[in-house]
Amino acid sequence: MKNLLEIKEEVSNQYANLASYIVPAEQISLTESGQLSTGKNEFSLTREANDQFAHLLKIPRQFYPSLETDIRAVIFNRRFPKHAKEAGLGDKIRIHLNNNQHIIGYDDPSLLRINPVKVVDLICSSLPSSISAQEISVSRLDLSPRRLHISCFSPEKVSEPRKGDIINGGIDIIHDTSGDEATKIFCYLRRLICKNGAVSHVCSEDTSLRTRRLNNGRFDEDDMLRQLGERLTEAWGQLDEKLSAVNALLEKKRISLEFLSQQRTRFSLNNKILQAIENAINQDEFGPTNTQYDIFNALSRVATHREALSFRQRRTLSRMAGEFSQHAVHKCNQCGSWVMSHN
Repeated sequence: MKNLLEIKEEVSNQYANLASYIVPAEQISLTESGQLSTGKNEFSLTREANDQFAHLLKIPRQFYPSLETDIRAVIFNRRFPKHAKEAGLGDKIRIHLNNNQHIIGYDDPSLLRINPVKVVDLICSSLPSSISAQEISVSRLDLSPRRLHISCFSPEKVSEPRKGDIINGGIDIIHDTSGDEATKIFCYLRRLICKNGAVSHVCSEDTSLRTRRLNNGRFDEDDMLRQLGERLTEAWGQLDEKLSAVNALLEKKRISLEFLSQQRTRFSLNNKILQAIENAINQDEFGPTNTQYDIFNALSRVATHREALSFRQRRTLSRMAGEFSQHAVHKCNQCGSWVMSHN
């Protein structure tokens, strides 16, 4: 497993030379060969870029790339002007290219954009003073054209709910290279024996703290980096409390799995996923405890190890595990529904 300092070079190789162009939206079109034209140049599109444009055009992402390129061009050129306007892109669009000069996505040029290399530099500079980047282990590193995803943990942030059952704390960051979503920063909880991972919101009282994509003109890059740095510092500062909440799950008797069925709409849980979670309770390396700790481990196990799940499904389950670990769950005596409240 690499440390935080070692991955900096990989991140730099992947993202240091990203190029961006601001183009009048009226000049954007798709050629019959499937390339995006800016009026002056034509570029190939990556899968991630096609997914993003399909979403903008309100065309199913699985269906869009299966179209013949000439048919795709007709649909794109007919729908793009209308849907770009509805999405608030205005009269200009910023396209992003990878090192091979292929389009990886687009966004609104009025929004600030931070290169992933600077995000990693910020992660290193925001570490607690007692620990160095060389001591931070990186358990997940996704360097896709569209997204930087890092999950890392500190040997200083540790708990042991059961003898030999080690859980480390760290941070989890998702930073998109295009699109309008803000950088997502979470507290990260990683169980050593099975490598299960869960994420929990950085909070202030009962409110989840988030970052925002700031506007050009009113703000600059330093403002954006300062905001991210504050969230990272808060995340590191909340880990001890998050780990203590996980330990406390062993003191709470396991609730009925009916609770998960009630959450299926909120977290998009289908029957296969519900069955996988139920099975995972008995797959624990230390054996089930008949406490809430079992459900936390089952959710994070499926999120981490079920390869058939999409990124979105894995992310949802990881977030559900983290949320479950930080809340008290009880059944309402009046309506019979399961209710989650802050510990």
